[in-house]
Amino acid sequence: MTTTAAIPTAAGPIAATPETGLPFRGAVSPVGLDDPAVDDLLPPCGYVEEEFFVSGSVAGQPYKTTLLVRRPRDPARFSGLVALEPVHVQGALGLWQTSHAAILEAGHVWVAVGSQRAGLEGPIRMSNPARYAGLTVPLPDPRGEDAIAQALSRWERSTSDDFPVDLFANDPVSNAIMTDVGALLKGVADAGGVLPGFAVRFLVMGGASQTGGATLNYIGQTGGDARLPDGRLIYDGFLPLSASGWEPVRAGAAAVIQIFAEGDLSLFQSIGAHGYLAARADSDAADDRYRCYQVNGAPHLPTRGLREAAGLPQLGVALAPGERLNQFPIGPFYQGAFVNLVAWVMHGIVPPHAPAIEIVDGAIVTDDLGNSKGGLRSPYVDVATARYLPARYVRNLIGVELPLSRERLRALYNSREAYLERFGRGIETLVAGRWISRADGERLRAEEAATVDF
Repeated sequence: MTTTAAIPTAAGPIAATPETGLPFRGAVSPVGLDDPAVDDLLPPCGYVEEEFFVSGSVAGQPYKTTLLVRRPRDPARFSGLVALEPVHVQGALGLWQTSHAAILEAGHVWVAVGSQRAGLEGPIRMSNPARYAGLTVPLPDPRGEDAIAQALSRWERSTSDDFPVDLFANDPVSNAIMTDVGALLKGVADAGGVLPGFAVRFLVMGGASQTGGATLNYIGQTGGDARLPDGRLIYDGFLPLSASGWEPVRAGAAAVIQIFAEGDLSLFQSIGAHGYLAARADSDAADDRYRCYQVNGAPHLPTRGLREAAGLPQLGVALAPGERLNQFPIGPFYQGAFVNLVAWVMHGIVPPHAPAIEIVDGAIVTDDLGNSKGGLRSPYVDVATARYLPARYVRNLIGVELPLSRERLRALYNSREAYLERFGRGIETLVAGRWISRADGERLRAEEAATVDF
């Protein structure tokens, strides 16, 4: 289907003063792992942050919401690509969190839009009520203004398969806003003042977890085929991270890379979704460009760097004896998927393929150590030092690992030096296969050498 866009108007940049305060900048990782501070990160890379308010209407109802922009200060540094994500209903900015290093290095522009009512009424407005007092996203839902809030409350309390699909009840409005904003960014000179001197040639959308689901729902409800009046696609690619659709993805002219963690297989199965297990094949067809990657060992919520459950007091996790929080580094794989999507849409470079995690009779097939077979392989599972249980606590959101004993490690790998040599070869395979960046590969090797103990 082809979706029609209505160009919104943009006002700003909105000043950040002692009276107005700073713009909403998104939550850090839901499990408390801090990202680099924006004020420390952007200037050394030659980037600036600006906020705009965009206004338009959906089905005759007005909206006015925030557009947060991080862009090169010098338009000459601009790559021509904008990466956009909707604000997560809990405030996370998953695409930025996982891929900001690649965005900043390449000279892309990153944009977050408060297209979802739950995101605007929750984390955005609560971060600065005065600054955002005049913003609104309509909710044309006959159940009333508090339908989304009630859905979120049920989601927080749920322990089984009562996933509140009405969490996405506002998707037609959110989708229309994302279509309109995309048309503004890509189809209007200087993006209506948002990007002065910038010529946007490519636009991709993505998100993680709830906004990964919003991205999938955008593809499903619009066909991913919204176009400008000149016939160009508004969105050239989509990157739904760590999210389940309600049915297999039906890709179109825009490229789609869907990547998720092994823990998501159990997470979304436990809350009633079945899209992951209704697998579909990869495709390079011009009207169906699609890849699906499943990363072994990784949980839905990344907890690498947190060694004690005390670091998760807000989640109430108490680990069993012998367990520690999952240390799988999913971030570099998500960033690798972003880089591959960008290369696909900008340069026609076809991304690699990976098999699905092996599932037989509804159960994940495991090796002698209890780790999954198939999937996007890495030395963390091929040269394992732990058994991964990627879906364990808080409705399967959080995973753990069971470290192997020193005796078992010596029996498997002979020595720490021999293990690190094999681990390093595995990392090099990932880099050569374009699964992770060279910089991430070097960092992971250094971290392993600093932490592994025989």
